Amino acid sequence: MFEEIVISLQKRDPLPPLYPKSFDADLSRRIQSADDSELFGPKVLSTQQKQLLRAGLLVWNDDIDAAHPIVQDIEDATGSFWHAIIHRREGDASNANYWWRRTGNHPAFPQVLHAVQSTLGNERESCARDFLALLNREGHWQPREFVERCELARKQNHPDEWLRRVQLAEIESLLNWCRQPA
Repeated sequence: MFEEIVISLQKRDPLPPLYPKSFDADLSRRIQSADDSELFGPKVLSTQQKQLLRAGLLVWNDDIDAAHPIVQDIEDATGSFWHAIIHRREGDASNANYWWRRTGNHPAFPQVLHAVQSTLGNERESCARDFLALLNREGHWQPREFVERCELARKQNHPDEWLRRVQLAEIESLLNWCRQPA
């Protein structure tokens, strides 16, 4: 079922907004009500991994209110990572940055960096090229800089399509990282 939900989320058009106002209630119910064996199949995952994956699917579905209580009870770097994404998507940049500080240098950052670099490789918009240049220069994922770019686009009412693609690469990368054997 996990793969089926991921496929349906990948087919979304348009891409998930930076600051969601609605979500697919039926899909959220499926994610929340499925028992672990139904959602994850025979894959050997820890209880915490299952919680993080469930929260990640809810975040991707834009149901950040349902994901929030799950991640706030997980007090490690990965729970903080999801928590930061949730607060960024709520438009609470200072709280997002608090959670990024708690996340530290997360082991999924290299995967996120690679996915974002691939995503931005053919971008023509100067803001996207500037962000890619920063990532290439620094050599690691810059989550707080991404928060600032999202906030700037929102405040100045700039197009955010490239930011949405980066956000999706970040979410997918973290979900894939969470599925790795503990």
